[in-house]
Amino acid sequence: MLGKRWKVSVALLMMLVLAWPSLSASAQTPGSTTVYINGQPITTTAINQNGYQLVPASFFRQMGVSVEWSTRYRAAVLRNGSVEIGFPVGERHTDYRWITRETWSRDNVDTRTTLIGGVSYVPLSYTANKLGFNVQYDAKARAAKISTGSMTALAQPKQTKPTSEEMYWLYQITEAEAGGESFNGKVAVAAAILNRVADPEWPQTIIDTIFQVEVYNGKSYYQFSPVLDKRIYNVKPSKETKRAVEAAVNGSDPSLGAVVFYNPGKTDNAWVRSRPVTTKIGNHVFAK
Repeated sequence: MLGKRWKVSVALLMMLVLAWPSLSASAQTPGSTTVYINGQPITTTAINQNGYQLVPASFFRQMGVSVEWSTRYRAAVLRNGSVEIGFPVGERHTDYRWITRETWSRDNVDTRTTLIGGVSYVPLSYTANKLGFNVQYDAKARAAKISTGSMTALAQPKQTKPTSEEMYWLYQITEAEAGGESFNGKVAVAAAILNRVADPEWPQTIIDTIFQVEVYNGKSYYQFSPVLDKRIYNVKPSKETKRAVEAAVNGSDPSLGAVVFYNPGKTDNAWVRSRPVTTKIGNHVFAK
């Protein structure tokens, strides 16, 4: 799979934009900052970690978000009408699920959820974006500005079952990409493709996702090499491949939320190699 893309995702862009200079507070000593919510200044405690600003999880209650504590997982759990996100203390990842789905996925982040005086501090920009809010950093005001009215950053995964035509092409691409992989490896490939469909940064149909071609400086970049070399048209999916695709359609995701995968021995694509790795199965590396 080539996976070359020439646009920066909204989530990555916001993480870059909001990596503002360090606050006066140390990583373990909360200071004070102002965040604008729908134009209204709100003062909150905050810490700085690896160049990112963290605020109390409870801060998001002002935006209609449910915030609870899970003793079992030692995690702050935030939820709105679209997504539920778990922030395990001390970890560099979050676990989330769309409300319309039962399966959970994982995001790797550049900060650790930090517990200070019984208060869970979570990354401001990541959390706001994941909840579907619009986030900007005003350099002049030296403050983050959050708009809860724009939900364009959040697209809900489609819950309709694939059509027979979509299943046909899922079988074909999975066989072409992972015919020699284990059952789990096949499921992971199919799941990664479905994850793309659910991601607002990629085409919103299975067929458009499989056959996506981007043109840059007059050159065409295919997202999947079997489409480029035409193998997708010639393979014959095995019974195991079909079972693997059906398992992915029913919610199984050994890729852990990946939207790209590649064989490190067959690609030197810098973009795909730069993505945060979620897992490795057989000959494939899976990444966000």
